[in-house]
Amino acid sequence: MKKNCLYIVRKGIFVVKKHINMQQFNQFNPLDLMMIPFGKRYYAIDDDFVLADNFDVYQIFEDVLADPNIASFITSPYPFKIKFAMILFCIGGSMRVSLNLVEYKLTKNSILFIQPGDIGKSLEISRDCKIAIIAFSNGYFISEVNSHGAIIVRRFLSSDALLQTTDTEMDEQMRIYQAMYKKMQQPDFQYKKEVLQGYIQILYFNICQIMGRYVERQETQQSDRKKQIFDRFMQLLKQYHSSERSVGFYASKLCITPKYLSQVIYAVSGRHASDWIRNHVIIEAMVLLRSRQYTIQQISDMLNFANQSFFGVYFKRAVGCSPLAYQNK
Repeated sequence: MKKNCLYIVRKGIFVVKKHINMQQFNQFNPLDLMMIPFGKRYYAIDDDFVLADNFDVYQIFEDVLADPNIASFITSPYPFKIKFAMILFCIGGSMRVSLNLVEYKLTKNSILFIQPGDIGKSLEISRDCKIAIIAFSNGYFISEVNSHGAIIVRRFLSSDALLQTTDTEMDEQMRIYQAMYKKMQQPDFQYKKEVLQGYIQILYFNICQIMGRYVERQETQQSDRKKQIFDRFMQLLKQYHSSERSVGFYASKLCITPKYLSQVIYAVSGRHASDWIRNHVIIEAMVLLRSRQYTIQQISDMLNFANQSFFGVYFKRAVGCSPLAYQNK
């Protein structure tokens, strides 16, 4: 093969797409929809929609990977900036990819979601890897007709790009994929886009259903984690409230940021972390004042205030009267 050329597989034949200036190829190379490297089972509608897989070309695919020149393209050292949306189904073997600097390993029943603008790179493909791709250049084929489904998809994709399914779930997805593939093979069918859009919607809602399971589990785990943080915060508050009144102190003890601690405490209790801290300090002050065993100055020192004046302002703001007036009630 010629040096510094980009090779793609189109209908089982390697085609020299264009000569590449390697100085311009060192950062993020744009990957257009029509540059998807696949073989005979490749169908496209204009430049908007592509179905591709290697289901019936095992030997060809193995030969491709055995060729060091071709393999060096498939596992290119250069990342691509992907300009289209893509759903990649793995039904056998394995594949490693980097997506936005995060490495994913696809195995049997894995689905990888790639969004326009993602930075991707193929790292490794096993010789028995079987994959199918649905790719489209815009949002025409997936319209958010169901807001709840759209929320689930957004929540899932905000934290992950790889979805693991069961045998039954993947079999159903592949039956829909094969129906789409057969429809695209009908040369005289006039409504391919419309039918494909219907199939895509079915795939979309199947995926929403599967993603929902993961999102629910994740939210449960997050909820449990928040409750654990709140419980630990309350324990620390009992231990340190007489000497520490800053949210930052308790956040550092919990190894989280003050902002996140405040968010968690409010989410769990409906009250701000600063309110909990103030209430513990004020209750302690009230108990000490009513005991009449200590002067206001002594109580101020016991609660780690800079001076009696600061303590008085703090107490009055919370209770509505001065420490002395409260003690004399």
